[in-house]
Amino acid sequence: MHKEELTINVRPPVSVYSTYRRLSYQPWYAIAEFVDNSTQNYYSHKNELLKAFRKDGSKKCVIDIEYDAQKNRLVIRDNCNGMDIAELHRAVQLNSPPADPSGRCEFGMGLKTAACWFGRKWKIETTRLGSGERYSVFMDVDELAHQGSELLIVGSKTANPNEHYTILTIDDVYKPMHSKTIGRIKEQLSSMYRLDLASGEIDIKWNNVPLTFTPPNVLEEDRPGGKKTIWKKDVKFGVSWESENVRLPVHGWIGIRDPGSQRDAGFVLLRRGRVILGGPDRGYKPDEVFGQGKTFRSQRLIGELHMDEWPVTQAKDMFDWSGGLEDKFIEALKVASKDYMEKAEIYRKKQLPTTKKDMQEAATEVRKIFENKDFLKAIRAELAVPTPLPSGKREAADLKKIIAESDGPITFTLQQPKGNLVFKIYWQGAISDASWMSVEYPSESEILVYLNSKHPFFEKYLGNSEMLELIQKFILALALAEKIARMTSSDGKIDPGDFRNYMNRVLRIASEIKGT
Repeated sequence: MHKEELTINVRPPVSVYSTYRRLSYQPWYAIAEFVDNSTQNYYSHKNELLKAFRKDGSKKCVIDIEYDAQKNRLVIRDNCNGMDIAELHRAVQLNSPPADPSGRCEFGMGLKTAACWFGRKWKIETTRLGSGERYSVFMDVDELAHQGSELLIVGSKTANPNEHYTILTIDDVYKPMHSKTIGRIKEQLSSMYRLDLASGEIDIKWNNVPLTFTPPNVLEEDRPGGKKTIWKKDVKFGVSWESENVRLPVHGWIGIRDPGSQRDAGFVLLRRGRVILGGPDRGYKPDEVFGQGKTFRSQRLIGELHMDEWPVTQAKDMFDWSGGLEDKFIEALKVASKDYMEKAEIYRKKQLPTTKKDMQEAATEVRKIFENKDFLKAIRAELAVPTPLPSGKREAADLKKIIAESDGPITFTLQQPKGNLVFKIYWQGAISDASWMSVEYPSESEILVYLNSKHPFFEKYLGNSEMLELIQKFILALALAEKIARMTSSDGKIDPGDFRNYMNRVLRIASEIKGT
C-alpha cells in the first residue's frame, strides 16, 4: 500500500550542499559521521532495542559498511531504532541539531556533509521500531542545483512494525577507495570505536567482516621477591576554560607500552565514548610530554583520556583548542604524566628483537631514504663509472648455509638506468666472536650483506628501533661505498682513501634526504 508523498525543504539553497565535496575530511572521519548516527541511535533507544533483539534474534546492534568498487557505491546499514519523519527532516536539513545535543550527534551537520563529501547521489531508507512506516529520501546534488529546487520528495510506505533499520546508500563516489585506503579506514574505525567494540553490544563490519581492536600490552616489570609492577595508572584532572569558574574535566589512564612502537604509541583523546584524536600512526604526542624526535617516550608512552565536555570542531576530527586551551591541557597532562615520562625514557628491555619482523619495522625509515628519487639521482652520478671487477666469493655451499640459517633478507632496491641495484640484508644468529659484518657480490646487480646479531657490538642496540635504523643506514652506506670503490678500481684493489671518500659522499647524500 503506497501512502501520500511528503516533501522536505532543504534550506538553504541546495547549491550549498555541492560545496561539501571540498571539505577536508579524511575518509574514516566521514564514515565516522554515519557510525556516530547509528551508535547514538542505539544508545538513545537501548532498552526498546534490546527487547526487539531478543524477539528477532539479532542479539546486538550491527552496523554494516559495504563498499563495492565496481559499482562505485558505499552503503551503511544498521539495525538500530530507525527514524521517524521528524528525525529524517533533521538528518537531511542543514543546521537542524537534535533535541538532545549531549550525545555523539550534536551539530545537525554530520550525515549530509559527509554524504555530500563522498558522492553526489545518496539515499536514506529508514523505518522506526513500532511505527509501521517506511520512509525514503533521495538526494542528487547536481540535479537539484540544476533545477533550482529546494524540495526533496519523501517516499512513504507501510512497513512491519517490528522492523527497525536505517540504510544510507551513496552512489558515484568521488574518490574510489583502493586496498591501501580501505585498510587504513578499517584500522582507524577499529581504533575510534574501541570502546563500543569492547562492550560486546555493538558490531561494526566492513564488507561483512567484523572490525576488531586489540588493546596495547602494558609493561609488567619484575621486582625482587616475584612481585610485578604494572605500569598503568588512572588519572583525573581539570583545565580552566574561558573563566576560572569553568573547568573541563579529564579522566582516563596512562601507561607504558610493551614492546615500544613509534607508530602505535601516544595518547588517544576520546569524547563521549569515541576517539577524536589519536590512534594508529596518529597518536597525540605533544613535544612537551614526548620530547622531540624518536625518543624512548615517543615509542612507549600511551594512554586513553576521556574529555566528554571539551569543545570539538564541526567534523569531530579535532578538539577546538582556541584561546590557548591546548597549552593549558598539555601543561596539566605533563604534570599527570611526569613519573611515566621518566620511566619510559630510562627503561631498557633486555630481550633482543632479532626477528625479521623487528628488523623490517626498523628498515621502514631507511627505505624511505635509500629509495628516495633524489637519493637515487645523486647515487646514479656516483655509479656512472666502468663496470666493477669481479670480487672473491665464498664457496657456494657455505653461502647457501648462511642464507638458510638467517632470518632475512630485508631488501632495498636502488633503481638505476641500466638495471636495478638490489641490497639484501641478512641478520644471522651466529656466535659472538664471528665477524660482525660481511659482504658478497654474487652479480653486478646484487649486494648481499650479512650481520651477526650475536656480535657484542649489536647487543645493546637491538632493543632500540632508532639505533636499528641508524645501523642499517650506516651498513647500506658502507656496502654502497665499497661497491662504488670497486667500480673505480683498475686492478681490483681498493685504496683506503677512496673508500673513505665514497663513504663520506654516500652518508652526506643520505643525511640530506628526508623520508617521505
